[in-house]
Amino acid sequence: MKVVTAKEMQEIDRRTIKDCGVPGPVLMERAGLAVADRIKEMFPRGKAVVLAGAGNNGGDGIVVGRELHNSGWNVKVLLLLKEDKLSPACLAQYRAAKKFGVPIAFRTRIDEKDTHAAVVVDALFGTGLGRDIKGPLANAIDLLNASGVPVISVDMPSGVSSDTGKIMGTAVRARATVTFGAPKKGHFLYPGAEYAGEIFVEDIGFPGEFFDDIKCTLLQQDEMAALVPPRPAYSHKGHYGHVLVVAGSSGKTGAAFLAAKACLMSGAGLVTLGVPETLMDVFQSRVTEEMCLPLPDYGDGTLSDKAVVPIVDFLGSKADA
Repeated sequence: MKVVTAKEMQEIDRRTIKDCGVPGPVLMERAGLAVADRIKEMFPRGKAVVLAGAGNNGGDGIVVGRELHNSGWNVKVLLLLKEDKLSPACLAQYRAAKKFGVPIAFRTRIDEKDTHAAVVVDALFGTGLGRDIKGPLANAIDLLNASGVPVISVDMPSGVSSDTGKIMGTAVRARATVTFGAPKKGHFLYPGAEYAGEIFVEDIGFPGEFFDDIKCTLLQQDEMAALVPPRPAYSHKGHYGHVLVVAGSSGKTGAAFLAAKACLMSGAGLVTLGVPETLMDVFQSRVTEEMCLPLPDYGDGTLSDKAVVPIVDFLGSKADA
């Protein structure tokens, strides 16, 4: 799965509009409908509150509110800004929502009554946030987080940097985030990853070839499984390599156990754990699949210089085999 930066996604958006002739409002409609459909899958019909900003993310949110309203939900859209601050695309969606009869209002703040018993749609800021959130908007986000109501974020949880996962002053803690075309790096980089909740990636019509030059790829379970070569049924552990792990000291035996287990989990057929001889009882009592090789130590669980000889002998014998 390709993972993009804000700049990369903006370029894909621009090319889709300019080179392919897909109007920006069409992409906005598809984005809003995708979020609304996901909300209707996740929750029974009820009350929804859309918190919208001035830009395209706010326009997406207004589409969400209009679609839920049209599906019989009790919807309220709150624009946390002044009316003259709306971008042209957001203004067009505002006017359409008004004609659909969606309750929509401009506010400078919210309170607990606004979000009580509601699904909240976070459409305040999208991927282009470049400054810390302060003042009334920060207060609104903090109140929202404290309310405990389920929040669905549009594209990015507001306040999370889409490129770094950094928290820009404060950020919305979402139950789920619905993003478009491809996930953003901030969905997976901490601390922002803790704010995104479950991530849904929706196809809203960006040409697939526009993602071909994206360098960052998130390997998923099926892709990782394909990297593991198949093993013939008629085979045994001796066919899959022998790893010697030299590790462990007094008070730090856990690291040796973890390293040996990781080798086995990674596919090694045989694993030998070379450990200080005075700690052999500790290791022998815990290992099951791994073998143990006692190595000379100074009597305190610290390997001595003499440990080099049995290590070299061991490696030589295995090379000969």
